[in-house]
This record gives sequence, C-alpha cells and structure tokens, in this order.
Amino acid sequence: MKVSKRTTIIVLALVALFFAFTLFHASWLADAPEGGPKLVADKGVAPVLGSNGCVSAANAGYGAVAVGPDLAALQLAAGVEADAVHVPVEMADGKLVPVRQFASRCAADLAQPRPDVAATAYSLSRPELFWQAKGADTVKALLVKLPAGDRRHILIGDEAAVAAAKAERPAMRAFTTAKARQCAADYRGSLLGNVPESCANGVMLLTLDELGFTLWGWPNRFLDRMAKANTTVIIAQDVVDGKIKGLTEVRQYGEIASGFNGYVWVDRIEELGPALRR
Repeated sequence: MKVSKRTTIIVLALVALFFAFTLFHASWLADAPEGGPKLVADKGVAPVLGSNGCVSAANAGYGAVAVGPDLAALQLAAGVEADAVHVPVEMADGKLVPVRQFASRCAADLAQPRPDVAATAYSLSRPELFWQAKGADTVKALLVKLPAGDRRHILIGDEAAVAAAKAERPAMRAFTTAKARQCAADYRGSLLGNVPESCANGVMLLTLDELGFTLWGWPNRFLDRMAKANTTVIIAQDVVDGKIKGLTEVRQYGEIASGFNGYVWVDRIEELGPALRR
C-alpha cells in the first residue's frame, strides 16, 4: 500500500513531537536530589509486656524513663528506623491526648492517665511528627502545646483544622488528604510539567501505582520541580476514604526510585523499618 507524502509528514511530525515531549520531561535533565527517603510510621508499636502482663520498663527509651503504654508504643515506633511518626489526637476528659494505638489489659496500665500533647512531643524529641486532628478548636488546643517555629510538626486534618493551623502558624505544613491528592491529579494532568497552584507550598500525596512515566519528570526532574515549588511529597501504598495506607511489604519499596528524598508512609514499621534500611 502506497503511503501519501502528506501522511508520511504527519507521522514524522508526531514522532518528532513525541521525542521532544519525552526529552522535555527526561529525568536526567535534573541532578539527583540530596538526601534519602524519610520513613513515616503509620502507628505505634505494641510494647513489650513484662511477666505481670503490664508494659515493661524495658520499653523506656528517651532518658530511660519508664512510660505508660501510649508513649511506649510511639517511642518504639520512633526507635525502629522511623524518621517521622503519625500521631492522631482527640479530646478526652477535657485534655488533648494521643488516640490509643495499643490496648493494654493491665489494670495498672489502664489506670495511668494518657499523656497530653506537650508530654508526647517532648518524649518524641527526635522524629518529625504528623499530628492528625479534626476541627478548628482541636487544632488551636494542639498548637498551644507545640513550640512555635518547630518544623518537625506537620498537621493532617479536615478543612477547618487546616484553616485554623494556617491562620495561627502560616509557615506550618498542614494539609487535608483530599487536597494533597488533588495536587497529585493536577500535576499528572499538566502535560507540560507545570507545578499547579494546588501544589505550590503544599503537599502532594501519591500512591505506588501513580509512579512512573506519567508522573512527568520522575524521578529527578519531578523532585527538582517539587523542591523549587516548596512542595512536600508523600508516597503511600494507597489512600482509601481519606485514610493513608502505608507500605506493608518490603518489595513495594523497590517500586520507589532510589533517589527519592520525600516521605514514605509505612505500616508495621517494626518489621519494615529495619529491612528497608539495609
């Protein structure tokens, strides 16, 4: 079958356009980012129990001070290669406290009052903390307990919570999962690789199946664009009904580029943390 000259020109133009588009987003056009991935522990780790069935003093971490089950669970998560810990909070008996992530059956443990936010932040002095809260009033109570200007503290919340955080502390990283997901969708829809307004000075939340060619410039050029736009990037296994689902298997880590220097949300940090650091 004879191909017309016009058809040949169109095909060649499309091929040239494809190669130009591919070159424009080529990862190697940007230097590899500095630093490595930061592991976020989705939840605390069940503490070691003593012979009496209560939380053992062996769980003591920071300053070798024995703590109750709530702080022990969070401290253990921070101690197994986590760079950050997810800490949901709630109001209980008029006090803002971490949501219980470990259910002790020991009467002595249950009798201990839950630590307030200030005590929790102090006892977790090393990692970054992803606080999760709902509502403006809860966030205002949270911020009173946290030192101003401390970049370790990041907020996940609903729209009212994020608005309150931005009003009180404009420089604080605060986001809703919906808007962080919108940032990811907007960027993927921007064929020229422009960083959308929904991402600038914000957070992008990606899932494993979104990594690759259609994440324009992935990994190096993409990360360079995000760094210049002051966009924090988080990779998770999935996001279901607004809840971030962390990696559950070591093999999933292999799907993330070795040069990635953002956050990786991890479930079962006690198992995956040490394995991913090898």
